[in-house]
Amino acid sequence: MALCMQQVIAFARQERETMKLLTVENAKTIKGEKLGYLTGILYLAPAEESGVMNTCQFASEGCKQDCLFTAGRGVFESVYKARVKKTLWLASDRAGFLEQLRRDIVSLVRSAKRQGLTPAVRLNGTSDLAWLPLQLSSEFPDVIFYDYTKLPHPQTRIRANYHLTFSRSESNHADVMDALAHGVNVAMVFDTPRGCSLPRSWNGYKLIDGDIHDLRFLDGYQGSVIGLRAKGKARKDSSSNFVLASDLFTPISRRRAA
Repeated sequence: MALCMQQVIAFARQERETMKLLTVENAKTIKGEKLGYLTGILYLAPAEESGVMNTCQFASEGCKQDCLFTAGRGVFESVYKARVKKTLWLASDRAGFLEQLRRDIVSLVRSAKRQGLTPAVRLNGTSDLAWLPLQLSSEFPDVIFYDYTKLPHPQTRIRANYHLTFSRSESNHADVMDALAHGVNVAMVFDTPRGCSLPRSWNGYKLIDGDIHDLRFLDGYQGSVIGLRAKGKARKDSSSNFVLASDLFTPISRRRAA
């Protein structure tokens, strides 16, 4: 489904001018609103899905196979096309893309203020571009930014208003241990069914249920594991080792999770 460069050129300017880059209403952001935060998330086409740029330099084969791009609303063709178009815009007109992104952040801040909420921005919803949140978080120092990342040494990119959670894959164990050693939390995907409790720990590290909300900056930096239940295609992944088997760690309770 990748689009070619000719389609980048054909991407009409008037369509860009009406496109909003930040998604504010979805399952992740609704959970955040209950905690007092209004979240805007930028969803691009992951890895090389757009056909014009690689937005996830350190994506493993398991990560690509099980990408959250296929979960939730990402299964709909209209959503897929919108995310590809945003990526095409970034690839072909970075300055124009950033200008619209700034407008969206300003709009989010104003909307949050009207609702009595705190604005938060996640610019790598389905991508892993280090430069983008670093640049925008410096331009908006009073706004909270946060992301998941597989780029090594996340502790070097943390800022006062930019929180990072490292993400485990089947091929980055050394980077996982490095992040934990520096107090950075690490997200891991488990085969735990929806509604069931995650393991209490992973190899001696405390495990936090990351599905309760998406506001990872509220976790602070504990050097803990953020447990996530497999979603989308990942629910059927039993071979890549991207998804961890829950019963290999702390015994899992089959009671309904609180």
